[in-house]
Amino acid sequence: MIEILLTYKYALIIPLAIIEGPIIAVVCGFLVTLKVFNIFLVYLVIVLGDIVGDGIFYYIGHSGKRLLRYFKVTEEKMEKIRNYFHHNHIKAIVMSKLVHGVGFTGLITAGASHVPYRRYLKTCVIISIVQSALMLVIGILFGNTYVVIGKYLNYYAAGASVIVLLILLVVFIRKYKVGTKTTL
Repeated sequence: MIEILLTYKYALIIPLAIIEGPIIAVVCGFLVTLKVFNIFLVYLVIVLGDIVGDGIFYYIGHSGKRLLRYFKVTEEKMEKIRNYFHHNHIKAIVMSKLVHGVGFTGLITAGASHVPYRRYLKTCVIISIVQSALMLVIGILFGNTYVVIGKYLNYYAAGASVIVLLILLVVFIRKYKVGTKTTL
């Protein structure tokens, strides 16, 4: 897996960011601390992938009338949704992008309720820019913490190993000392 990541790097991130941008941003932030990715390039790729994903969800909603019938969404319910999205599109899209589980459903609904695409895209771009930056920073902070913790865990592991070896040495010396029979 690591070989694939090192070989394809940014090309691999694009489809992953389309599917789940925020989680990929955290993982990539962690990998930035390990010098696998350039922070600026990975940020740009994640934002672009997230925006492409938002566009795909909008398109699915905009062109998926049959899908809505499958989920038993009546025209009456659709009218209520359209009304809500036209008056509160920013709030609805922000909630859709930030609350996991609601995510793609809200974005598909924005398309189905025919929120003007430019307005939808503008809102998604702003949210993606901010959200991706925050998630990348979280990944970087976790990555730095991991490196520091790893360093100290190495010290503790080395110390514990020395203590165990000293205990074993003492037991060995006491057990096999000439003329002394020590039992454990």
